[in-house]
Amino acid sequence: MKDYYQILGCTPMSTKEEIKKQYRKLALQYHPDKNQNNKYADALFHDVKEAYETLTNPTKKEAWLQERWLRQVMNQSTSNTQPLTPYSILNSVLKLDRNVSMQDVFRMDQDSIRDSLLTLVCEDNIKCLLDFGEYDINRTIVQHLLSAAQPIDYHRLELFWPKLRALSVHDAELIKQIDKFQRNRRSAAYREKWTLPIALLAALLLCLLMYIMGR
Repeated sequence: MKDYYQILGCTPMSTKEEIKKQYRKLALQYHPDKNQNNKYADALFHDVKEAYETLTNPTKKEAWLQERWLRQVMNQSTSNTQPLTPYSILNSVLKLDRNVSMQDVFRMDQDSIRDSLLTLVCEDNIKCLLDFGEYDINRTIVQHLLSAAQPIDYHRLELFWPKLRALSVHDAELIKQIDKFQRNRRSAAYREKWTLPIALLAALLLCLLMYIMGR
């Protein structure tokens, strides 16, 4: 959740006039006319504008404050001031990958991790990553997403694969890597599915053979 006060450099005690003053200062600093072809400045300008429109609109501000309060009650972060850029998305992906790698695979909440993966490849994130066109970062993001998805049950990832491919649309080698990873996960899932039945059948046949030979 974005902290609009921090984005504008204000506090909950700031007056509407102070908020407007900060907005004008930052909007001028990051305005597209002064930062042509600078997508990072564009992202900052977008966040500054969004923060100002929210804090000066009573209805939007009330809805944002309620969500902010709810997150504080649930002990969730409310201090995100990073604009949506490849680097902010990469940081979130790295954080998830580290978190998953530290969990016990037999005790982890797979649905929660699956939902986090899908959030990271949402339409807004994919559009941001493709618009910036920093494909080395995109490749790193995809590789760490695959790492985080490794312990998740294959059948929980049905919606994950097409989004990952959409993110890799300009990288044929990366799509091949995704396809190979998915095939390996599918094969592993099938092996896990049939290992126990086959083992039981083999044990049953062995017992039957021993019975026949002992008569």
